Amino acid sequence: METLTMWQKTANKTYLGGWDLCVGADKNEKPIYKEVIATIKKVTKEEVVDMENIKKNANAKKEELLVYFEELEKPMIIHAKTNFKGLANATATPFIEKWVGKRVCVYVEVGVKAFGTTTDALRIKPVPKRLCDVCGKVISEEIYQGSMQKYGKALCSAQCKEKAGV
Repeated sequence: METLTMWQKTANKTYLGGWDLCVGADKNEKPIYKEVIATIKKVTKEEVVDMENIKKNANAKKEELLVYFEELEKPMIIHAKTNFKGLANATATPFIEKWVGKRVCVYVEVGVKAFGTTTDALRIKPVPKRLCDVCGKVISEEIYQGSMQKYGKALCSAQCKEKAGV
């Protein structure tokens, strides 16, 4: 796959955007996005540029909730009700003070209608359950990642490795 850079990645260096999860493009030059399993490091309210009113006022600002992740360099602005609900669902609590330390899946939803246009939007969902390819047992993210890297298959035990022929 050819390495391509979305133009937005060069323009927005402050906050997380879908372009930060882009890993390339398909044959029709549509972006291909990765999902990231991320641990919430901190949640803060901060003043950010108000993109909805920037044309009216070049200095327009508003307070937004920002979520910082251990695994990602930039914070994610949480201003869509969809993402508040996604975070509450993924962390199993509606209380933002309890989100720190919880693991969530950050991904891109393609074709979201917002601000009078269609765009690709960041979303949050629960960490998907990882299953052993041989026995179907639920396995941890760490075992899943290590097994996929080493064997190209999700395997939970020596017996499953043996059954898979690796």
